[in-house]
Amino acid sequence: MNQKLKNITLMVILGILVACSVILGVTKKSGRATIENAGMFAIQDTARIDKITMGSGGVSMLLQKVDGVWQLNDQYKAEQNIVRVLLAILKDVQVVRKVPKSQAKALAGEVMTKGVLVEISGEGKLLRSFYAAGNDNKTVSYMMAAGASQPMIVNIPGYESYVAGIFEIPQNDWRDRTILSTNWRTLQKLDMQYRQFPEYDFTIEFKFNFLSIDGIDRLDTARMMDYIEQFNFLQADRFLDRGQNEKYDSLLRTPETVSLSISDINAANSKTILFYPLIPDDPMMLGYVKEDDQMALFQANRIQSWFAIREEFMAKGDGE
Repeated sequence: MNQKLKNITLMVILGILVACSVILGVTKKSGRATIENAGMFAIQDTARIDKITMGSGGVSMLLQKVDGVWQLNDQYKAEQNIVRVLLAILKDVQVVRKVPKSQAKALAGEVMTKGVLVEISGEGKLLRSFYAAGNDNKTVSYMMAAGASQPMIVNIPGYESYVAGIFEIPQNDWRDRTILSTNWRTLQKLDMQYRQFPEYDFTIEFKFNFLSIDGIDRLDTARMMDYIEQFNFLQADRFLDRGQNEKYDSLLRTPETVSLSISDINAANSKTILFYPLIPDDPMMLGYVKEDDQMALFQANRIQSWFAIREEFMAKGDGE
């Protein structure tokens, strides 16, 4: 499996699994919608959609399609796979039934105050406006048209699914997780520094039509190619903002242990990532992308192979 496929698989596991389960479900549901106008929240022609806003607790998020690519908050490229899941939900969601009249008023208040206001537009027109929320156990999903007072229980036909989960994904998890993409043709320099063990530092540079490491006369080219390919689609597993997690905020204030600097022909792919010590019983390693002023989490097991040492790139002689 190449590195792109590995990273995509990890991205699905870490970022899209919950969202995809909304579509795939866990167990089949035999019942169907039992009221008229079951598709009142659905949009059959999702190709018309070019703008989606989601707001909750005073925080608003904007997804907008620009030149065929979904963007997040006019600042980042959005994770296209999650947007596709969202569009699939918007196409297939159906009303199962109204909530009981005895609960409607109280539940309507909860949906408006605790839920997410979703506004979907296309070609300059508002197509749908509704609140989405779930129960405390995250087993039942509600939608209620903006301006209405009657919440509806919704799901995806044929599956037991927590539809509201897609609207509860944190903003940072809607971002494309790609930090940079380089390969042996565009890489100019890769510098790996180990703060506590500088004897293992090494620098890879593009010289004489290929990559080289000073002090290594016979380079293991296969090992070099395998190593560089890991950075052809370098992704974080999750982005963090300062103040989002005190544990990682505190760690960021300590000295880093590893520094990875990449210089590429394309300036957008030239980044320095600082890595911090592992926290006991935490599978994630904290990184900080200096150029983007961005905290990021990486599965430690996934990125272990990034932290090579120069001797690994020496070609072995016959009999060794």
